Amino acid sequence: MQRDLVLRWIEQLGRLVARLVGLGGKAELGAARDQVAEATINLLGPLSLLVPRLETSSAAELLADPDRIFGYAQLLDLDGTISEAMGEPDAAAESRRRALEFAREAVTRSTEPHREWEQWIAGRVGP
Repeated sequence: MQRDLVLRWIEQLGRLVARLVGLGGKAELGAARDQVAEATINLLGPLSLLVPRLETSSAAELLADPDRIFGYAQLLDLDGTISEAMGEPDAAAESRRRALEFAREAVTRSTEPHREWEQWIAGRVGP
């Protein structure tokens, strides 16, 4: 139940970010970045300052819950989209790289298969 709520919430945030990025103005992109930052704080709680500084496996160990890890991966990917739209290709590439690492950690740590997670990863890796 909680997992579904978190995933729906991030999905809705993704649609909002896509609309704001589509508008393309600095104010809209700043608003999108603020929304992702707020969502990250809500998802990670007190770990929100520490997790971005750690390498992926250590951060995933702290987060523990595969759903939470995958949610963070999605938020990193959204941040990469915003960075790209703001003309920050290096930041975009780094966010997306970390997003894939966290998504893979979530799949590895999950006790049940998540086909949608694997599809999400495949859609970002390419053929």
